[in-house]
Amino acid sequence: MMYRNKAMYVKPQNNNKMRIVTLEDGHFQDETLYRLKKGWYLEFRMGPSLFGRDVTIYTNIPAEGSAFDRKTYRCLDWIREWSSDDTIIDDSSLSCLIQMNKAGSFHYYYEHKGQKKGCGYINVDPDLVAGNKDIPLESLQAVSVLAKCLGPFSSWKSKLQVAKESGYNMVHFTPIQELGGSKSSYSLKNQLVLNPSFNDCNHQVTFGDIKSLTDEMKNEWNMLSICDIVLNHTSNDSPWLLEHPESAYNLVNCPYLRPAYLLDYTLYHFTVEVSKGMWEFYGVPVIINSEEHLASIRHALLTAVLPKVKIHELFQLNIDKIVAEFQEKVRVGPPPVATNEKLDEELTIIPDLEFGRLTATIDMNKALKLYNIYRSNCFDEDTRLGRCSLELKLKLETLNNIVFNEVQGHLIAAVDNSIAGIRYFRVQPDGPKLTKVSITNPLVPRYFTDYEGQTAEEVLHSSNGQFVMAHNGWVMGGDPLKNFAGPDSNIYLRRELIAWGDSVKLRYGNEPKDCPFLWNHMQCYVEQIVKIFDGVRLDNCHSTPLHVAEYLLDAARKVKPDLYVVAELFTNSDATDNIFVNRLGITSLIREAMSAWDSHELGRLVHRYGGDPVGGFFKPLEQLVCPTIAHALFMDQTHDNPSPIEKHSVYNLLPSAALVSMACCASGSNMGYDQLVPHHIHVVEEERQYMQWSSKEINITTGIVAGKKSLNALHYNLGKGGFDQVYVDQIDTDIVCVTRHNSKTHESVVLMSYTSFSTPSNQNGLGKGITVTGRVDNVLIETSLQHMILDNTNEFEKDANKINGLEDYVLSLRQNVTPQECLMLDIIPSADKFSVRLNFTAKFQPGCVVAVEIFPVEKTKIAVEQLLSDIDLEQAVSRLTLSDMNYVLFRCPEEDEGNVYDVPGFGKLVYCGIQGFMSILDTVSQNNDLGHPLCENLRKGFWILDYISGRLKRKEFENCALYQFGDFLERYLQPIRNLPSYLVPCYFEFSLRKVYNALLNRTWSMMPSDIRNGSTFCKNLALASIQFAGVVKSSPLPTLSPNLLAPLLRTQIGPDGLYRPECITLAAGLPHFSSGYMRNWGRDTFISLRGLLLITGRYEEAKYIILGFGGCLRHGLIPNLLDGGNNPRYNCRDAVWWWLYVIQKYVTMVPGGISILDDPVNRIFPNDDSEPTSVEQPLHEVIQEVMVKHFQGLCFRERNAGTSIDAHMKSAGFDNQIGVQPLTGFVFGGNEWNCGTWMDKMGSSDKAGNRGRPATPRDGSAIELVALSKTTVAWLAKLKKNGQFKYSGVTRTNKDGSETTWTYKEWNEKIQNNFEIHFWIPEEKNSRMQVEPHPELINRRCIYKDTVGATNKWGDYQLRCNYAVAMAVAPELFNPDHARIALQTVTNVLLGPLGMKTLDPSDWAYDGFYNNDNDTTDLKVANGFNYHQGPEWLWPVGFFLKAKLTFSTSQRETSSEIQGILSKHFEHIKTSVWKGLPELTNKDGAFCAGSCPTQAWSVATILELYHEKQPIQVRTSYGSAVLAMIAKIF
Repeated sequence: MMYRNKAMYVKPQNNNKMRIVTLEDGHFQDETLYRLKKGWYLEFRMGPSLFGRDVTIYTNIPAEGSAFDRKTYRCLDWIREWSSDDTIIDDSSLSCLIQMNKAGSFHYYYEHKGQKKGCGYINVDPDLVAGNKDIPLESLQAVSVLAKCLGPFSSWKSKLQVAKESGYNMVHFTPIQELGGSKSSYSLKNQLVLNPSFNDCNHQVTFGDIKSLTDEMKNEWNMLSICDIVLNHTSNDSPWLLEHPESAYNLVNCPYLRPAYLLDYTLYHFTVEVSKGMWEFYGVPVIINSEEHLASIRHALLTAVLPKVKIHELFQLNIDKIVAEFQEKVRVGPPPVATNEKLDEELTIIPDLEFGRLTATIDMNKALKLYNIYRSNCFDEDTRLGRCSLELKLKLETLNNIVFNEVQGHLIAAVDNSIAGIRYFRVQPDGPKLTKVSITNPLVPRYFTDYEGQTAEEVLHSSNGQFVMAHNGWVMGGDPLKNFAGPDSNIYLRRELIAWGDSVKLRYGNEPKDCPFLWNHMQCYVEQIVKIFDGVRLDNCHSTPLHVAEYLLDAARKVKPDLYVVAELFTNSDATDNIFVNRLGITSLIREAMSAWDSHELGRLVHRYGGDPVGGFFKPLEQLVCPTIAHALFMDQTHDNPSPIEKHSVYNLLPSAALVSMACCASGSNMGYDQLVPHHIHVVEEERQYMQWSSKEINITTGIVAGKKSLNALHYNLGKGGFDQVYVDQIDTDIVCVTRHNSKTHESVVLMSYTSFSTPSNQNGLGKGITVTGRVDNVLIETSLQHMILDNTNEFEKDANKINGLEDYVLSLRQNVTPQECLMLDIIPSADKFSVRLNFTAKFQPGCVVAVEIFPVEKTKIAVEQLLSDIDLEQAVSRLTLSDMNYVLFRCPEEDEGNVYDVPGFGKLVYCGIQGFMSILDTVSQNNDLGHPLCENLRKGFWILDYISGRLKRKEFENCALYQFGDFLERYLQPIRNLPSYLVPCYFEFSLRKVYNALLNRTWSMMPSDIRNGSTFCKNLALASIQFAGVVKSSPLPTLSPNLLAPLLRTQIGPDGLYRPECITLAAGLPHFSSGYMRNWGRDTFISLRGLLLITGRYEEAKYIILGFGGCLRHGLIPNLLDGGNNPRYNCRDAVWWWLYVIQKYVTMVPGGISILDDPVNRIFPNDDSEPTSVEQPLHEVIQEVMVKHFQGLCFRERNAGTSIDAHMKSAGFDNQIGVQPLTGFVFGGNEWNCGTWMDKMGSSDKAGNRGRPATPRDGSAIELVALSKTTVAWLAKLKKNGQFKYSGVTRTNKDGSETTWTYKEWNEKIQNNFEIHFWIPEEKNSRMQVEPHPELINRRCIYKDTVGATNKWGDYQLRCNYAVAMAVAPELFNPDHARIALQTVTNVLLGPLGMKTLDPSDWAYDGFYNNDNDTTDLKVANGFNYHQGPEWLWPVGFFLKAKLTFSTSQRETSSEIQGILSKHFEHIKTSVWKGLPELTNKDGAFCAGSCPTQAWSVATILELYHEKQPIQVRTSYGSAVLAMIAKIF
């Protein structure tokens, strides 16, 4: 816990959208994508795994008014959710708040004590505006154009008008710069010079001219523009490469590429020789077209060509030279000395970084050490030297052979990769089928640009090697995060690169100083582009060095802050995609519809790339940020794709485009798609120009232009109009139906697409259809493509100068027609007018598309309006009490006569109340899991609505708040019955959550301010307290005194037919200890009562329970099992002391609480032998009776002893004893056959032989009972001194008739003086200060005994968690130094993730796994015998932590430690469907099936910590910057 003496700065209320990132230890989320919109708030919250740690969070999100600098981080200040003077602070309330006002990607990380604990990125989408139109990302419609095909600049506008008239709002231009010799659109000769082909006769086009056009497009056409930036390669013939060869990977700055170049040069010259027919005798002809030819090429390369080049020598040693050097050094050096030392060192090759032939080396000193050795079998120096040299030579030959084999493996891979490429281009039926080998069509592509005039061997090690530059390309299946041209890569040597022979790969180095010219040159290039265009497309992003792209995009965003960045990225991994998106702030990734091989796959992609499911749950303004995939620019065809007419059929273009347009993301196409161009418009080979918008070239009747325009309009309106939900339905193999739904208006658009991935036969959709909910007033689009000529004999002819498409197809398009006019659908409303059947007609054929607009019926609109209207829920819950909340929110089935809702296909809820539903809905709504059985049940009927209100409107609740609230709920939820089924789950969750939140707020409002204003953890604990405190008919309190001054209590008829006051009782745990005689345990009740009732301000209810149990006092004890006072059992010694402890706390905590001592107790058993009766007695006399009985001592046998009350206990176990040791003042009791403390497991296995045997008798003086009695007598002494208690002490009659009297003060002093000497086990074995009757039984020192005087002597010395409880109850008993040492032992040995081990793991009896169903012969665990012999119980944790605080010498460190311990409890209570803390766990926090999932004392003792107010220093003061920001924002 953390405390402040002054109010802290508080997070104000915020009605803006907020996304929350929870910081957890070890969350390194570079591969996780979080997307936000500009203007949203980002909140960092401390996660449980970091509680108690001084965490500092840093981010490069700039402060308001500051510019972004990737490397500049600022420290964020913590604020908290609430404020109250003198209130405990825990880290669940801490957060940092930032408004995201800039687009891009921002990094954060957090540290504890200088160690990084986690990090991540936040991506913020740019705002896109064209002219007077805001364009949401989901409404983007881009079309790609090859800039080189636009021709002279004067014709651009008319050619780009095609895009405008087709409904696109963004044009993607390929690079506009001067191209290299290959004329590839992406091989740029000069990044700072425009393509000269744009020039008109007398006008040289400038970048300013291009900008004027893009500005005009933006302002007059409402069209955005983007352009490619190519960052990782440049054309081979770029003139600046000759001046700055350091900008490329060449043989001088990258000598490790020399072997690969030598191979590349050799393969090229092999091509030249093959083209001349020089290898035909080897079976390699000029025309390659068969597998036999490929086999011959492989054989020739591996046996004839490559062996001559001896590439392996670039990696090997010159053996003779090294041996000679070795011999020379041996001759001039001292002779070796004989030794038996064996050396583990191994000689290895040291590569020559310049890769000369046979120039690799070894460590000569190591060689001398290993091989210049004394040889007893050599009788002269020459012989010895010869023998040493021979062994060295053999080793060097071995090393060379290893290198040879390694290099040979690379070369074989290179040949195989080359053959695979030749096979595709020349042999495979689906390849280009090149045949004749020539210089222009070589066998393999070049990997390097040659230096003219020199052979490979000549240039290899000369300065001219700087002009031999590596080509760029991409690696199939390669790691995009690894530089394939780096020194640790063999990609070039193994020929694994798909090389672009016209482009050189650029070598930036790690920072600008590594290659100043290149960084500056490319920055100028990028900045020039973003001045002209609204965004950029990152070409070949997966091969672009990330740090380079970061640097250049940062420069770009300084020019244009709302820069749209789209990338071509092929990594085959969402996680890797996210690394690029996060690092670079990529807005969209290009996704290709043509990757779909059939309609089902295309439908899957539509679903994948955006939108929530139809009927999805409401998103609150404030919610956890959700990981997502990158936003998609989903294109029906990219300019890299072949024409879909080649791959599929012409009839598939329109249906595929229609499906793409229904995706809830950006959409796009390639110029030529809409014009039905039947071939690939190749980025390298295409030299013709696009057609212009005119009546003679391209117009609205061309191809599918009109259809695409209508689809683009639809796509824009869906994105702009908030149609944010998507459903894809596969009607049959070819028909796909996509629904876009507006989650606010509940309007929908349903598009049905009849795809044709292959040429269609005579088929249609007759006999098929779909049913939609709502009414159809309008058919938006009805379109199809038809062939004009039945006799399809005319072949397509390419125009020589212009890019033309098919002209023998005509589009039929009808828009906004009435349902009656629709030709493709038979639209039939249902009888109830609630739904419509859409049956396909014979006109719905392959290539057809039809889209209809669905409106909600009036009944639905009214219901939605009612459910969304403001209702005074605060008023609706205002009459409910905390006792009512137990019934409304919770109640397990056992408490509610089994009346729990059973969800078909899922099972029974854990609670009958609203929490039972919310526990499921929390997860279901967060994951939009509409397929969950609960959602299915809601869609099928209104049984849940009937159940929720019905259980509150029971006859017994008439004329009370519960019934009235049930009536309200019935009316409040009534509109849900008028919703279509698909909307029922989301509106049910929305409505019920509002009610639930109102109930929680009402609950907390009735509690003290520490809880009302408390942290999330504090409130969760307080809410959990409600679970256990309820009125249960089968478990009443005994009748209270009629003279009790109390508010009028309702009465109820008990199981025995008698009227009793309707008082709450405390369930020990749910569900096992919740009803009947098993509900009310004296011990559990009073360990829990302070936390559950006093801390939460329920003073009257606490008093009734105290008095009710007091009425059952007998034998100086209160019952272990109350059973309504009818059949109480008095088989525990500790319950009465916990009862007295709670009375003390009541007197201290409750205003005027001292008056309880005079309140009347209705004694059922005024004497030990009384039959049940009714005698009134003030509480202080009942207390005195307890003290006298114990002081006098008492032996009694339980009434009805035998199997009727305990089926397992032996006869001796029913004999009970209590008393006080006269020498020490310690209370004692019990025997070895019963178990009178909380560790009360009785053996029950005949098979294992433990029946009737207590696992943990703990007879004698149990340490926590001594502490409880100590605090009681000290309290009574103080009361007597203050005149508030009638009795000064106790008297007993001895056997001889004499009397002994102790005052409470004397009794207190006796316990104090004897405690340490009897309970402490010192480090010294022979301490004179200690009373140690059995030192031989000590297993562990520097701890406190568990008991003193136990029958089983070893039991005294067992390490258990009970002394930590005693320390919290009576800290004055303990030597502080001893206490701290003992507590550290508990921390190290017993403390688990949630609970505390109940026995030392080194003890022979320890077993940490409890299973009450264990039916083995193992005595230790049979029938759960080890219940308290190892499993980890939660309730002692609260007392342990209180003890830690009490004895701490560093409150700050202890506070942090405690928060760290409690972090697991916070996480558990937050995520558990029971919303509580369990009874126990198995070893190391493992789930225990036999445990109550929520236990009263587990919650109560943790909640008690929130009442411990101590001045503990916490985090640093919150900065003025945060205060200024809050003041400004709120």
